[in-house]
Amino acid sequence: MKNLTKTLLIAMTISLAFACKQNDQHEGNDEHMNHTEEMDHENHDAMDHSSNSGSMASVSFEDEQVSKAVNTYLGLKDALVETNGEKAKDAANELLAILENSGIEGKSEMEVEVKKIAGTTDTEAQRVSFDRVSNHMIQLVKSSVLTEGKLYKQYCPMAKNNEGAFWLSVSNEIRNPYFGDKMLKCGSVEEEI
Repeated sequence: MKNLTKTLLIAMTISLAFACKQNDQHEGNDEHMNHTEEMDHENHDAMDHSSNSGSMASVSFEDEQVSKAVNTYLGLKDALVETNGEKAKDAANELLAILENSGIEGKSEMEVEVKKIAGTTDTEAQRVSFDRVSNHMIQLVKSSVLTEGKLYKQYCPMAKNNEGAFWLSVSNEIRNPYFGDKMLKCGSVEEEI
């Protein structure tokens, strides 16, 4: 009888621990979180907590105009990660000036969306256009020659009412521009460019 009680107690403890772990995974949409979250907690003290969300690094392309456009886009992405509509507007105006003075192919479609971002400080409206800008930017970098740095094509399955959306980053660490601090780490790296 004593062995049966011990066995039942052990089984109940294991079941309870498993149930708690399952519950923890479902809270906060952790099933959509990047696997780096565990490492983030371990390395939290070593992280940079400045207002810039991560694009301190830059990339270079064979075409200088593409380099400028992509690096400015990365600043726009960071502003949306911070949910900072003013910063996003400023970055969009800078990107617009670069595009208008460049010979980048397909820039006119991108300019339309960048103008929408530059015309408001409403981050929700900016994020709708950012999705379209990101799709154009992904095409641009894939058709260009990257000479320095790395880019990561990242994806959030919950953006755009669960349709999903992509963006580019210089870091493989997820910092979601579609939700900002609401779901900062929601997403995954889809491709290294």
